[in-house]
Amino acid sequence: MTDTQPRPGILTRANGRYLGFGFLHFFFSFVGQTFFISLFVARMTERMEWADNTFAALYSGVTLVAAFVLPVIGKQVDRLKVRYVSTVTAACLIVGTLLLAFSQHIALIVAGLFIVRLGGQGVMPLIGSTTIGRFFDRRRGRALALSIIGISAAEVILPPVATYLMLSSGYRAVWLMAACAVAAVFVPLVWLLVRRNDDFQKAETVADAQQRRDPEAETAESWTRTQVLRDRRFRLVLPIVLFVPFVFTGLVFNQSVIAEQRGYTAETMAYGLSAYGLVRVVFLLFGGDLVDRIGPAYLLRYVLLPVIAGLLVLLTVEASWSVPVFFALMAVSGGMDSVNTPALWADRYGPRYLGSIKSTVRLFVVVASAAAPILFSYGLGWGVETWLYFLIAYGVFCVALALEEWRGK
Repeated sequence: MTDTQPRPGILTRANGRYLGFGFLHFFFSFVGQTFFISLFVARMTERMEWADNTFAALYSGVTLVAAFVLPVIGKQVDRLKVRYVSTVTAACLIVGTLLLAFSQHIALIVAGLFIVRLGGQGVMPLIGSTTIGRFFDRRRGRALALSIIGISAAEVILPPVATYLMLSSGYRAVWLMAACAVAAVFVPLVWLLVRRNDDFQKAETVADAQQRRDPEAETAESWTRTQVLRDRRFRLVLPIVLFVPFVFTGLVFNQSVIAEQRGYTAETMAYGLSAYGLVRVVFLLFGGDLVDRIGPAYLLRYVLLPVIAGLLVLLTVEASWSVPVFFALMAVSGGMDSVNTPALWADRYGPRYLGSIKSTVRLFVVVASAAAPILFSYGLGWGVETWLYFLIAYGVFCVALALEEWRGK
């Protein structure tokens, strides 16, 4: 076995460049992630003389549209050589960042927002998780964790750097920095890490190579997106997958309302988010190893128990310390779920159509996340406690679905 074609499925030093490929895609997804774009809201609103909620409305709109476009691109991740898809995505991101840096017309700004949200928040993580999930089949959880941690690294490193650069040189300099980083770092590394004839390049070659090099091993049958949508097990799992992003987005977006009703300070909520970020990284890595040991289908039954416990703490304890405890427990579920869900799709539905499947799931996640702020604003109007009872009931329902799915497998 030569180094030009490392063995699919095995987490070895020879395959480390593929982990680097996955890490790069999660790290450079920062261009379209909320934590990065939110840094520019005040400056862009001031420059364009918009009302306070205009940027939020545009942002939500382009995010929803991008989510509906993503499944079309997901098919190309399955069909084409992945470094070409990555390069085209990078080129689009560069165009999007330049539009946001220099455009004075609202239509061009909307176009830039759409491009960075689709490419950064959508396509980049899709490529990273799809390629890693389909290539590594024996240490898949660990491989996914080591790749996904790229976005956590970006969340730690980039906000202070971007804020400093914005204060010293203006927000255009930050978007230009992002464009230069994509062009000068991301694209060359993609072509360096993945060689022209690597099996890693396409879903078809990964599946064929796994079968060819280990013909006696059982390989997962590859399901099409249509077959997956008709699968009863998928319909049972989907509400479980939506729980953490729905709850997290809704609570974070409405954190000021919760703080006002409970008498918490802004610092208390900030400590909670810091606890979430730190604990999520730990359990991202721990979850990867756990997935490898017990399997994603088995872990699915337990992955929401920590966040349900956190909701119970938030319901029964009004003291401010309940906030970081809740976010820490949510991070336990969030970290493990970030690895468990993509591993589950790869394990259950095979490697050939994984991009199409994951992009469709992403559509559901984005729609749920977009609906969360509105639903939470109405729910919190009934009172924090009443809405927490509803969320706990939803969580218990999801656990029941996981048990039903496990019994019927």
